[in-house]
Amino acid sequence: MADPKFQQHGGAHAAEHPPHGPYWKRMHHSPFFWVAFIFLMAAMFVYVITNNLALRPGKKAREPVPAVAP
Repeated sequence: MADPKFQQHGGAHAAEHPPHGPYWKRMHHSPFFWVAFIFLMAAMFVYVITNNLALRPGKKAREPVPAVAP
């Protein structure tokens, strides 16, 4: 039992409920993941719909800058 690979970490309950695979495979069960996912998708949707966040309500479009100054 003194072998380091047989040591248990995490208290008395760690042996009762071992993790079922790596965290990145089971993180989709977390509500935090889904809330973050929804906010990320909403931000990407707004970015694409507003054409690179270039729309400014109530402002007129600027005149184009000439290629060569007169």
